[in-house]
Amino acid sequence: MRSTFKLTLSIVLLLVLQTITKAQSIKLNWKLFPQNDSLYTVKQLSSPGFRTSNWIDAVVPGTVFYAYVKAGKEKDPDNADNIYKVDKSKYNKPYWYRTTFLSSSFKPGKTIWLNFNGIHKRGEIYINGQHIGTIKGIVERGIYDVTKYLNKKAPNVILVLVVPPRNDPEHNHPLANWESPTYIPSGSWDWMPAVPGLNSGITDTVSLTATGPVALQDPSVRTHLQNLKAADLTVSVDLKNASSKPVSGIVKFMINPGNITVTGPKITLKASSMETVTYSSEQFPQLHIDNPRLWWPNGYGGKADGTQNLYTCSVRFDADGSGVSDKATKTFGIRKVTADTTSVNGPLRVYVNDVPILLKGGNWGMSDYMLKARGKDYETRIRFHQDMNFNIIRNWTGEVTDEAFYNYCDKYGIMVWDDFWLNNFGQIDSLGIFKSNVIEKVKKFRHHPSIVIWCGANEGVPGGNPNGPLNNTIKAAIKDNDSDDKLYLARSNAGETNPNFSIHGGSHMLSGSGLWSNADPKTYFTDPHNGYLFSKDSYGMRSELGTATFVNVESFKKFMPKGYWVAPTPAAVNSKTNMWAMHYFSTDGALGGGANPVTYINSVNNSYGKVISLEDFCKKAQMLNVETMKAMYESWNDHMWKDATGMLIWMSQSAYPSMIWQTYDYYYDLTGAYFGAKTACEPLHIQWNVATNSVKVINNKPYGIKGLRAEAFVYNMDGKAVPEYNISKTLNVEPTSATEAFIAFSNNNKQLLSGVHFLKLKLINKAGQLVSENFYWIGNTYLDYTALNKMPHIGTSLVQSKVKVSNAKNSVNKLLQYKIVNKSKTTAAFGIRAQLVDKKGNQLLPAIYSDGYFSLMQGEAKTFEVEIDPKLLTRGYKLQLKAYNN
Repeated sequence: MRSTFKLTLSIVLLLVLQTITKAQSIKLNWKLFPQNDSLYTVKQLSSPGFRTSNWIDAVVPGTVFYAYVKAGKEKDPDNADNIYKVDKSKYNKPYWYRTTFLSSSFKPGKTIWLNFNGIHKRGEIYINGQHIGTIKGIVERGIYDVTKYLNKKAPNVILVLVVPPRNDPEHNHPLANWESPTYIPSGSWDWMPAVPGLNSGITDTVSLTATGPVALQDPSVRTHLQNLKAADLTVSVDLKNASSKPVSGIVKFMINPGNITVTGPKITLKASSMETVTYSSEQFPQLHIDNPRLWWPNGYGGKADGTQNLYTCSVRFDADGSGVSDKATKTFGIRKVTADTTSVNGPLRVYVNDVPILLKGGNWGMSDYMLKARGKDYETRIRFHQDMNFNIIRNWTGEVTDEAFYNYCDKYGIMVWDDFWLNNFGQIDSLGIFKSNVIEKVKKFRHHPSIVIWCGANEGVPGGNPNGPLNNTIKAAIKDNDSDDKLYLARSNAGETNPNFSIHGGSHMLSGSGLWSNADPKTYFTDPHNGYLFSKDSYGMRSELGTATFVNVESFKKFMPKGYWVAPTPAAVNSKTNMWAMHYFSTDGALGGGANPVTYINSVNNSYGKVISLEDFCKKAQMLNVETMKAMYESWNDHMWKDATGMLIWMSQSAYPSMIWQTYDYYYDLTGAYFGAKTACEPLHIQWNVATNSVKVINNKPYGIKGLRAEAFVYNMDGKAVPEYNISKTLNVEPTSATEAFIAFSNNNKQLLSGVHFLKLKLINKAGQLVSENFYWIGNTYLDYTALNKMPHIGTSLVQSKVKVSNAKNSVNKLLQYKIVNKSKTTAAFGIRAQLVDKKGNQLLPAIYSDGYFSLMQGEAKTFEVEIDPKLLTRGYKLQLKAYNN
């Protein structure tokens, strides 16, 4: 008998750490120049009158190289092979950052703080010529009281010497970015090029702020629950008295919704000291919350969906005689995380708020290869993931270090699987530096409700030993600085039998990583163990499964020279030196070879007919993208809870212009893979198993649904129904379940079917509303869709009309609604791509579309929606329709 092991983690009220709002702050404008001690000494640079006319404007947060790109000093690195031609020696060296400010910018008597959130990779900090600290690693913070160093009248000068990786004899290895903590792929990876300077720079925020004598640091709000109906809060905060005298005062905070207010007892802080104060529900009954509003992953929650409930907590310290000394506003969410395994080596199954979550999402390697994604740039990316019905992103090797990423994941219900900076090969700077950065990462991001998993290393246990110093360092940092509300996995793609694998005890089996190239749909449904490090015959929890994903023709022409505006061939992508390889469509293992573009090219040509142009290839590739991506996720749906507990594609986000491993591309254009994922991952979903013809209803909701009607319709290429194949059945579905409705194609009379025919599935609820729709194209010979090329052109029979324009849910974007109709009497409209363009025919990006690469049968109409920022519509706009059979 197989035993069931259940690991229940305590429930914690999670605090989303945002920028602390000090009593006063000022904007800093930075300049940038390479270090040259023969030209300038620190003393000269620190002179208020030093001239920086030959320096460039720095980008903070940002990198040295990107600052030069933005200043127009380098050719567009996105285009052609420009990034490979840059003189890397120009940037692979230390650079000075310099800024000035006036003390008169602050009110007299204030304590002035200089705050750094991250520098890559080492930063030497000076103020007015005085060295005040060194920052080592990508997330280590530096918080400095600079009050005593300030000039009263002359401008104050801040200098930061940024030193990149591999810039001294101790860090000189073949892999330029070898030692962690670091932005590992900056030295190149099989999906992005080496970046000059290895993304060195002031890569996180810097602020110059003022407080009273006492500053707040690392506030934390936590709760312990016995069930989901009551939360007991505990609020703690570090108080730093920067003055040379004792200071007395009180902590006050307010939590909303609920208007919960707490005024703590008076406390006295010793001179030049740090003290942690804690306030619990035992002391203050108002910190007990009945029926808290829970945070849920995207697609889950109660019958009212979209329940990413967040609270706010405003904290301040009032010092006797001087009023508010410092204050902070935070956002937090309440949720419970547990994990089940079936037997010691059973597949990892994650529960949130006692609901099993079929993990569906993607790996995020880097936000942008030059680290230029900041702030609201993340909202578009995270919204896309929400729109694809994803519920999780893996922060691969911890390459994303921006607070905004986590804030938007919190907002849109995207769980985070958060790695540390270790690959299955590679070293660390030193255990001390690594430990310091691990602690800082945990403390900076621990409070986000979106983070559900901490992971030690990519495809290998930290240091190669589950009980070694690296793994123990990570586990200790989590234990000492976080609660036990998250899972810890030592490695990303396999479980460990060692009982210490999880800091919570027990072990979790992951089903490997790979393949990274496309397979045919039947393979996904029948063969889960093709690849390496797979668990035999188990879908389980797969941390990586990938496919090449060719872009649309508009994007291709943005980054590839005209000489390459032709359809790719297997011979063309065999070279390690041509432009295909520079953008990772290559058989070279270091240049996207794992995506196997030859298989991808052959799949397009064999299934859809030999391509005749770049435009033809792009059009056909999108249909392959839809089919492949949908099959990946639907195969895991099909095996839901038998042994399938989740799958993350490699990759869901594009950091560099390429033709592999993405859903939307570098320019925010949505590929067929995007819509394949969006369909397959919808919370309530109807789907077809190509291997068995089984039609199932997938219910990810935490509640059962009665009276659903599943329907199947078959059409020929002329767009007319084949009624002999119609099936309908009413059924009830259990919570979080996969329920078979019927077997399609039981008639099996192929004489009734055209060479390619279409299966349309519909799921209708008791109220008669369509709640899920799915569409497949099927060849009488498996994978042969060449007959599609003989379909009559749809031409002007595909018509549209604008229905209305309204405000989107966020009250900022516009929601455009259209009606699209196929009025043809002779053909279906297959593979319709609808996109907004301006009056000149240029794409309007980004935009969120309700559907893509969809098909309409004879007389069929569809309501189509577009959400877009109204600023993009000022040049005029129209909806452009292009079908496969245009």
